[in-house]
Amino acid sequence: MTVNTDGWHKQPPYTKLEKDIIHSIMENGWQMDLLVPVTDPILKKPLESCSIGLDRKELQTTLQNAMEHHQGIGLSANQIGIKERAFIMYSDVKKKEMISCFDPLITEYSKEKIIMDEGCLTWPGLWLKVERSEGIQCVYNDVDGELVQVQMHGLEARIFQHEYDHMEGTNFTQRVSRLKLNMAKRRASKMRKKSILTKTA
Repeated sequence: MTVNTDGWHKQPPYTKLEKDIIHSIMENGWQMDLLVPVTDPILKKPLESCSIGLDRKELQTTLQNAMEHHQGIGLSANQIGIKERAFIMYSDVKKKEMISCFDPLITEYSKEKIIMDEGCLTWPGLWLKVERSEGIQCVYNDVDGELVQVQMHGLEARIFQHEYDHMEGTNFTQRVSRLKLNMAKRRASKMRKKSILTKTA
């Protein structure tokens, strides 16, 4: 089998990353974004350490293309069907400064909590008020394999925590009550219907 997309052409054998991408294409059809549906089991299982020999730069590029296509501020590998413990995010949203985090780990959470609206590319249109720690201490390997130890605060810490949830097989919908989730889903549904009516009017 061969795959030819946007000038990329390679004969087997494929790397594990390439196999995951090909599997996602076969399951969901070729899309620029490659986002898996919310029901996909890959979103519900904790991810193990990154594969030995993983092409980190290739994965970074794949994630960046998908994130930018959807105008997101963070995206995890399992959201596009790739079983790697990795995500990318903006460390500075205004300046669009991006970091790639491989085998991330949060080692400490601040006691101070903040509630803010959060959205997720996997649940388009759904916004929830989520409580998270204002600051965290975390470690990860960057795209070059270098160990990074850093403290994060504010929005940067929130994005990291959000993407870290994906690494653990959870998501932001599990951080609110069922009542609040259902109310938010109804609001999102009304907004979608309103948007459709506006476009067809």
